[in-house]
Amino acid sequence: MPHVIRLLLAMSLFSFLGCGRPAPASLQSIYFSATHGYHAHSNIGYRAERLENGNTLVTVLVGNDRDRIFEAEGSVMDSLEAVVRKYRMDRFTGHYEPKFEILDGDSWSMEICYTDGSSNSCGGYMAYPPKGAEGIFKTEGILSRWLYQEPAEEVALVSFRYEYCDAEGSEAYAFQLKDTVCTAFMQPYGQAKGQTFEGIDPELAKRIANDIRWNHMGSYIGENRAEEDKTRPRWILTAEYENGQKIEAMDYLDRESKDSWRHDVPSISEIGFRSSVQQSFSVMIPSLP
Repeated sequence: MPHVIRLLLAMSLFSFLGCGRPAPASLQSIYFSATHGYHAHSNIGYRAERLENGNTLVTVLVGNDRDRIFEAEGSVMDSLEAVVRKYRMDRFTGHYEPKFEILDGDSWSMEICYTDGSSNSCGGYMAYPPKGAEGIFKTEGILSRWLYQEPAEEVALVSFRYEYCDAEGSEAYAFQLKDTVCTAFMQPYGQAKGQTFEGIDPELAKRIANDIRWNHMGSYIGENRAEEDKTRPRWILTAEYENGQKIEAMDYLDRESKDSWRHDVPSISEIGFRSSVQQSFSVMIPSLP
């Protein structure tokens, strides 16, 4: 009988310590941006993503400069995941603000995605989650090592699709580069089926890749495609790079003003991005449909 009691106590202890519970999902990606008053780099954004080959893809956005893309060792994501777990950043949510108005302060936003598809986002202005400021500062500290670095080479873009849908209809621009053959697709307003063009100058892929960097679309997360509301005006971007990096972003054009703290920079960038995409296609394709 004493052996049975000891066994039951041991089982209870193991259960209390978490034995037998499913392991929490791993960190898939993390996006962090901050505005630091009149600092030289007043608008900084970072995105770190775990690649299939085990490495980490780091994208750095500084103000209106082009995005800088780096492939780093997998230990970067391990360090970020350790910070997320230590400071329970999976519980951070909402928008944090001080009780009293502060002018010319610092603002920040963050979105964390996990391998099981779950995610959480938060942000603030001169305020942080309870006991969470240190975790946020450490996250920025890990990623800031790439702030003053330049990538050794640009990564080739091999496929791209951009759609813009509003009350007037929809537009679609796409291309796919296979070997040396570039196939482009266009469906501007009023064109029901669109047209496909083969043998387009591969320079189009390079121009679009630069557009993505200059307009900061590669590091933007936006709304969840899985919950897309097709009744609302929206834009959608999907792209894939030669190294396996994928971009999938969407945002609505009728956002509420209360959500603007999370979308200000990307929404402005999207306006310029749409214009630059139209221009790139019109230059590379002799006659529009």
